[in-house]
Amino acid sequence: MKLFYCLLLFSMYNLLYATDYAKQENWAALPTMQDNADWTPTGLANKQDSARADVFFIHPTSYFTAIKGNASIDDKMVNKQTDKFSIKYQASVFNESCKVYAPRYRQAALNNFFTSNKERAQLAFDTAYADVKQAFEYYLLHYNNGRPIIIAGHSQGSKHAQRLLREFFDGKALQKQLVEAYIIGFPTHENMFQYLKVSDTPDSYGTYVSFSTFGQNSKIESIVPEYTTAVSVNPLSWTTDNTFVSGQANKGSLSPKNNHIIHDYFGAKNTRGIVEIQKPADKSFVSMVMKNYHHFDYSLFYMNIRENIALRINNFLKHTHQ
Repeated sequence: MKLFYCLLLFSMYNLLYATDYAKQENWAALPTMQDNADWTPTGLANKQDSARADVFFIHPTSYFTAIKGNASIDDKMVNKQTDKFSIKYQASVFNESCKVYAPRYRQAALNNFFTSNKERAQLAFDTAYADVKQAFEYYLLHYNNGRPIIIAGHSQGSKHAQRLLREFFDGKALQKQLVEAYIIGFPTHENMFQYLKVSDTPDSYGTYVSFSTFGQNSKIESIVPEYTTAVSVNPLSWTTDNTFVSGQANKGSLSPKNNHIIHDYFGAKNTRGIVEIQKPADKSFVSMVMKNYHHFDYSLFYMNIRENIALRINNFLKHTHQ
């Protein structure tokens, strides 16, 4: 009964305070406005004007307060954090090949990932997803026009991307428009989808890529066991096998300190549901606890991801005649 009333209040709350995605300020990135998704490191180009595919990008958590609920959609400090880091260093990887659409949403506060109150946390994640879903429906109705779609996210954004893929793509008509899903920085398990399959080649399309980056000999089994059974695609080879790939395959990382592409030749392999990397030489990339390089899942492999996006789009267009 308690859960019923919680769900009822949740539905009423989202109906009363639904986010209006007709308003430009409720987007962190749109092809029609100037934003940090337009930014490029030196030597690269923003080609959204001529892009033949779209990316719907769902940013990670930037609401780090101890509060257990959700961020306000117009919280200036939270939005500044989102734009300064996620949109600039993650969403920008798509701007050579895609028009970038990135909604703001009432993201769940970081505390919701760690609280023992699972019901309250789920309501926070449901509120966040309600916005993501509404933004995606607005995108489909007003922006997409039948164009190829990439779904991408990081961390909390990938958690919502998984749900979006299940609801709108997995075995649905819209799956035919899916170029690829990059659901990075959050564990994804193969039984999560009925029809969508993990990618095991660099040029497949209609599949998904998922990985989380850790250093060598991290003790994830005893602390975060859900990673050990997750899908892991090595972004140096775009395969799921456990072969170690030399750092010579890394085409360039994005330095968060110097804002340019650097060549830091660390190797990587899939193991225990994660991508395990050699320690980067560049001091920009500092790991968290458990040798976790979570913040740098995109920037460590920035050029590999950027080139892979173009490859998959070209292959999709070649075989679907769009």
